[in-house]
Amino acid sequence: MADTSAGTAASREKPKKQAVVLIHGIGEQRPMATLWKLVQTVWLNDPHPDGKPRAVYSEPDEMSGIFELRRLSTNENTHGKRTDFFEYYWAHLMHGNSFGHVVGWMARLAMRKREQVPDSLLKPWRVLQAPLLIAGALFIMLAATAVQALLDHTMTAPFISMVTLIALIWIVILVAEKLFLTPVLGDAARYLSREAGDIQRRQDIRAKGLALLEELHASGKYDRIIIVGHSLGGVIGYDLITHMWGRANRRMDRAGPIQEALAESEAAAAALHLKPQDTEVRARWRNAQRCVFDALRDAPVGEEKPLWLVSDFVTLGAPLAHAQTLLAETLEEFTQSLERREHATSPPQFETFADGVQRYSYCRQYGLADDPHAGPRAPHNAAVFAAVRWTNVFFPAQGILRGDLVGGPAAPVFGPGVEDVPARAPKFGGWTPHLQYFHTEADATPWGDPAWLDHREALRRGLAIEDDDVCWPAAKRVR
Repeated sequence: MADTSAGTAASREKPKKQAVVLIHGIGEQRPMATLWKLVQTVWLNDPHPDGKPRAVYSEPDEMSGIFELRRLSTNENTHGKRTDFFEYYWAHLMHGNSFGHVVGWMARLAMRKREQVPDSLLKPWRVLQAPLLIAGALFIMLAATAVQALLDHTMTAPFISMVTLIALIWIVILVAEKLFLTPVLGDAARYLSREAGDIQRRQDIRAKGLALLEELHASGKYDRIIIVGHSLGGVIGYDLITHMWGRANRRMDRAGPIQEALAESEAAAAALHLKPQDTEVRARWRNAQRCVFDALRDAPVGEEKPLWLVSDFVTLGAPLAHAQTLLAETLEEFTQSLERREHATSPPQFETFADGVQRYSYCRQYGLADDPHAGPRAPHNAAVFAAVRWTNVFFPAQGILRGDLVGGPAAPVFGPGVEDVPARAPKFGGWTPHLQYFHTEADATPWGDPAWLDHREALRRGLAIEDDDVCWPAAKRVR
């Protein structure tokens, strides 16, 4: 709980809360449906209670501006901290989806050259190619039977059969389009598309999300924010925190604890690149992330908004595992985007200076940006994961239909600082479990390696809403 020894004035100060922002995935989502499942999983159904009843209060959401949404507020946790759960609802902003958007997006992915497809996506890529090959074969067969019918001056049986087959296939496609393809895949097709007509939809979603995060920062009610993204919501969450960091990092060149935390962060990152699987090295990196977050959160800012409050980013079944294919036209283009710091990595991309020193911070004073020893320093605009822990939970895929093909390990793509957490899938023996990350009930026979975490425990660990080392600012923690 909070330390009350700081004095009477401090004890009268209303404790700040932590906020969890859930970003839903693709499809025609109902407001609040997923958020209630998240709260039930990580709070109400937590198997490690502290001996007192756990409660959730549904209250008006004054942050989002959408009347269908509510703020779900908990009572105090083990350390005296309350948590507010919000949903960033964006489905109403993704309007105008069409079958053409889906077909065009899938066709562009299917027509990639083999050398531009990572091995992890080879089987799905083959599956995407199958409809194109079938359509081509049917077209050739239809043309051949049509020519034969013209030569025979009659409607031949093969021609009639071919037309009937194509008509039946088209009916199946139309039904699938109405039930699944456009309502579900349309969101991903447009958000991940680089076509000019889709930019406005992506812009609106990002702008509204950033406005919510800015409001949470400026409200004065919170001293920690956790972002949870499911499916496409993981991509949206990644975009939000990286764009927000790019606006905030220039204020971070403060002397004192921030400089010490950045120096340790860079040293821990260098060690992690050398020994990415070493347990102690990984623990040092994650501790360094908390230290940077603490320094930014606790920095005195007077009447200004806090420097930074996002401590954790949790992705569930997020296609960021396939970012090199989904966010770029070629593998080389994606690699270049990382090197140019257009996409944030964990640890952040180093800049190598003339004397061989590597830093991902820089001095903002005029004429000193190229001096790796000058200070005070600020982290560069793609160094968000110096302060934010990224936990990536996924159901490992086996083949096409077992496990979650949408998600997967993100560390091979975004760096060894990402904490990849394979989880056991509940229900249906692991068949197509992409929508089961918020399944709240226990499963006697979950699918997956026994060494993998239960998906609910993986989610609780990622959010860490009971972690005293981050619940409170350093000065108020129980020692």
